[in-house]
Amino acid sequence: MSTFGFRTELKKYEELDEDELLATLSSEELQELERELDHLDDNVPIGLRQKDQTAKTPTGSFDRDALQKYWEDENKKRCQMYPGQLRTWWKKKSKNKERLRNASFHDHECKKEAPSRNKCPQKNAPSKVSRSEAKRTETTEQVLNVTSDRASGNPTVIDKTLEQILCDDATVSEVNLNNIEDISQETLLRFAEALCTNTHVHMFSLANTHADDRVAFAISKMLSENQFIRNLNIESNFVSGQGILALLAALQHNRTLVELRFHNQRHICGGKVEMEMVQLLRENTTLLKLGYQFDLPGPRMTATSILTRNQDQRQTEFLDSPSGY
Repeated sequence: MSTFGFRTELKKYEELDEDELLATLSSEELQELERELDHLDDNVPIGLRQKDQTAKTPTGSFDRDALQKYWEDENKKRCQMYPGQLRTWWKKKSKNKERLRNASFHDHECKKEAPSRNKCPQKNAPSKVSRSEAKRTETTEQVLNVTSDRASGNPTVIDKTLEQILCDDATVSEVNLNNIEDISQETLLRFAEALCTNTHVHMFSLANTHADDRVAFAISKMLSENQFIRNLNIESNFVSGQGILALLAALQHNRTLVELRFHNQRHICGGKVEMEMVQLLRENTTLLKLGYQFDLPGPRMTATSILTRNQDQRQTEFLDSPSGY
């Protein structure tokens, strides 16, 4: 049986304005319509039934266009007022933060000065407490006076630090070159070469210094000769997979490095390089932390098990040593 004629008849009802049609109905006709809808709702699932459960009498004629225009005008007003309110709120928040910071700093200084007040040392008589307080104050002033003109805020003086490393200065145990934007690749190579014979630097960090494979190969050579570096950070640079493999290959001749970080390089290592990285890690038994996120689940799980093995082995050696528990 064809339903083409029935569908043609239904098309004339698609263009009807339901709101206009409902507005022409009287109260008796609306009640009759609700009774018909209640009868139809019995065949509709409960979740889809929408009955009118309000008994409030209308306060006036409903004007949809006026209501929509009202909300559009209100929205425009709020959009115009919001930036100014946001700036006012941010200024208040900044003032509150500054007030809390000053208050906490004042409390900290009072706590530091409290022990010296309680002891009440005699006048004109030097004491251990006064000398220690003076030394602490002098050290604090030196730290606060250290400023840097670089955008990164790194206060390291490159030439002075490099000279101290070459002289094997015992006061230099950490070398931090992170985020120094004006450091050249040749300078990084000089640092790697100087650390080959240094015996006091334990941490070398050069994250975000545009270091490339040449620097990675020089650091690999340094790790093969240096037996004092314990932490190395070369993250966020331009080292490729070959440079990373060179760093891990140097661990075969190094037994002091416990943390190596080289994540977030511009070049993607890839699955083949990650498999070779795991093979090189198997031959090292001293590395405890590896700062790299493997893409493949297989190398990731293998690297985790290798680091766990190294940690267990180190703990066993510590317990078996005479100084262990």
